[in-house]
Amino acid sequence: MFPKLYFPSFVRHSAALLVCLPACAGLAQTSTAAPLTPSASGAAELRVFDPSLVDTSVDACENFYQYSCKGWFKRNPLPADQISYGRFTELYELNRLHLKQILEASAVPGATRTANEQKIGDEYASCMDVAAIDQKGLASLQPELDRIAGLKSKAELPALIAHLHSIGVNVFFGMGSNQDYADSASVISFYSAAGLGLPDRDYYTRTDAKSVEQRQQYVAHVKKILALAGEPEAQAAKDANTVLAIEMGLAKVSLTNVEQRDPQNLNHPTDVTTMEKELTHFSLASYIAADHAPSSGKVNDMEPKFFAGFNTLIEETPLDQIRAYLRWHLLHAFAGESLPQRFDEENWNFYAHTLNGAEKEQDRWKRCTSRVDSELGEALGQVYVAQYFSAEEKQRTLDMTLAIEQAMSKDIDSLDWMSPETKVRAKEKLHGVMNKIGYPDKWRDYSKLTIVRGDALGNQMRVQEFDHARDLAKIGKPVDRGEWGMTPPTVNAYYDPQQNNVNFPAGYLQPPFFSGKEDDAANYGDMGSTIGHELTHGFDDEGRQFDANGNLKNWWTKDDELKFGDRSDCVVKQYDAIESVPGVHLNGKLTLGENLADLGGTWLAWLAWLDKAREAHLDMEAKTDGYTPEQRFWIAYAQQWCTQTRPEALRTAAQTDPHAPDEWRTNAILQDLPEFAKSFSCKASSRMVAAKPCRVW
Repeated sequence: MFPKLYFPSFVRHSAALLVCLPACAGLAQTSTAAPLTPSASGAAELRVFDPSLVDTSVDACENFYQYSCKGWFKRNPLPADQISYGRFTELYELNRLHLKQILEASAVPGATRTANEQKIGDEYASCMDVAAIDQKGLASLQPELDRIAGLKSKAELPALIAHLHSIGVNVFFGMGSNQDYADSASVISFYSAAGLGLPDRDYYTRTDAKSVEQRQQYVAHVKKILALAGEPEAQAAKDANTVLAIEMGLAKVSLTNVEQRDPQNLNHPTDVTTMEKELTHFSLASYIAADHAPSSGKVNDMEPKFFAGFNTLIEETPLDQIRAYLRWHLLHAFAGESLPQRFDEENWNFYAHTLNGAEKEQDRWKRCTSRVDSELGEALGQVYVAQYFSAEEKQRTLDMTLAIEQAMSKDIDSLDWMSPETKVRAKEKLHGVMNKIGYPDKWRDYSKLTIVRGDALGNQMRVQEFDHARDLAKIGKPVDRGEWGMTPPTVNAYYDPQQNNVNFPAGYLQPPFFSGKEDDAANYGDMGSTIGHELTHGFDDEGRQFDANGNLKNWWTKDDELKFGDRSDCVVKQYDAIESVPGVHLNGKLTLGENLADLGGTWLAWLAWLDKAREAHLDMEAKTDGYTPEQRFWIAYAQQWCTQTRPEALRTAAQTDPHAPDEWRTNAILQDLPEFAKSFSCKASSRMVAAKPCRVW
C-alpha cells in the first residue's frame, strides 16, 4: 500500500498512470513481432509540427490554442470510450498498439519464451479471458471475504488491515517507504491518510448541489457492488450508507489537496514507539508484525490530525460497520478486470461514466495492455525500448536537456529579483540534477513474482504483494537513485524533488512530441518545453523547498522568499480567474506548481533554442510550411496540448487535478511571454497579450 507521499510532479495527469543511458545489454530480450508503423493506428503519421492542424481563420493573437489546434479538433471527434482525447492520447493509443503486439506474441505458449515473456504474456492472456473470469465468479475472492466476515474483535483488526494493504486494498490509512525529508540518503517508514472511494477528500466536504448529488450516486454505486456480491438489497443499502459515513469521517480529518502540496505539511517525524502510544485504540505493533514492517526506528506520521481522527473512529465505530467498510473496499479494489463483467461494468459506470462522462467502456485489450504495463512495466518495457527507442534518440534528448539546463543557468544569472547568495544555492541545485532518459540502467527483477495463466484475480493480488514487499524492503537501506517511478512505455515525465532528477520515459520521446525528422524549432517548442517544465519543478513553490541533495531545507534568504511569493501570487490570481466549466473556476493554489513549471519551462526552451539558432546562423525570416522558425516554435508548443475533454471530466479535474486544462496550458502561458506576441505581431490590446505578465523563472 503506497502512502500518499510527496510524489514527483508530472507534466500532466497520465492516462497510463502512470514512469540507461547508452543502450543496455538487457535489451537482448526481444519479441519476434515486427514493429507497427504510425499508420497502424488508422490515423496519419504523427508530427511534432503539423501545419495542417492550424486554422488561419482564427486570429492567432486572440486565441492561439484554437488557431493551432482547430484543424485537429475537426479531424478528431471525442471517441465514446474516452473522457479526454488529445495528442497525448494519440501517442498513448499508438504505444498501446505496440504493446498489444508484443503481448500477443508473448502470450503464445512455447519453450522459447523467456521468464519475463512468460509473465507478461500469461498475465495478458489471463486478463483477456473474460469467460474464465465470469465462470469463477467470486470464488477466488471468497477466502478474503470470509477473512473479513470472520473478524471477531477490534483487536484482530490491525492484522487484517495489514493483510489487506499487502494485496492492494486501500483501507483506512497507507503505509510504505520513502526518503526521509531531513536526510534524502535514508529510507524510512511513512504513514499516510487513505481509505476513500471518491477521488478526493473534498468530494465528501463540499456542500454544493452537484457534490451532494455525486455522494448520493456514490452510495448507489456502493450498494450495487455489494448487492452484486450477494448482499440482500436492504443490507446493501444500509452498508452503503455506513461506507459513506466512515469515509466522511476520514475525509474530514484529512488534508486538502492544496494543503498536501506543501511538503512542510507532510513532514512530521516521530518513531514507532511514540506513534504506537498515540494510537490508543489501534495496536500499531500488531499491524507492523503482520505487515513485516520495521518495529522500531524513525517514521513520518504525515498527517497527525488524520491519525488522531482514525484512532477515535476505530473506537466509536461498531465492528459490523467496520466489516461493511472493509468488504466494500475489497470488492472495489478488484472490480475492474479481475472480477466478472457485472462488477467491471458497474465500476466503469460510476467512475468513468457518472463522474467523468465517458459514453463507452474501452476495449478489453486496451485495459489489459495498460494493466500489464502497470504491473510488469519494466519486463514489458525492455521489449518496447528495443524496438522503438534508439541510442541516437536517447543522445539527442540528452543533448537537448543539457542545453536547457545551460539556459537555466544563464537565466538564474539574469534574475533581477534574486540575491547573489541565493543564486549560488540555486545553481548548486541545478548542477546537481540527474538526467534519466528512456529507461533504467538496471532492469527490475521479477523472478520472485509468480504469474499463473488463467488466474487474473490471483495474479493481481500476487503483483500487489510483490510490490508491497519490495517497497517495505527499501526501509533502512541506501536510496536507489537509479530507480524509476514510471515504466519505459509511459507517455509522461516527472521531476523527483527528493532525488533531484528529471525523468523522460522512452514512450514519451516519440512523435508528436519529439522526432529526429523535425527541426530544432519544433522539437524545442514541444519536447523542449517539457524538459524545461520538469526542470522548473525543482524550483517551483514545492520543489524550491528541497536543496541540491533532496533534503527539505530552506536555502533561500527571507527577502528572496518574499519576492518569489509575490511573483507566484500573480500566477495564482491569473488562474483563479479562469472558469473551467460554468460555475467552476480553477484553483490557482492547487495548480500553481504546474503553472510555474509550464511558464518557466517554455521560457527556458525558448532561450535554449535561440542559442542553438544563433550558433547555426539560422535565418529567422525564412519560412518552412509557411511559418518562420519562431512561429514554428510557438505552434509546436501549442499543438502538444490539442485536446477534447468532456465537461464532466473538466469539472472533476478543476477540483482535483494540479494541472490546468490544456487550453489554458497554452493561452495563459503564452499571454505571459512577450516574445510570443512579437513573433506573431500581436498588438498590446490583443487577448493573447497579458496587461501585466506574470514571470518567476
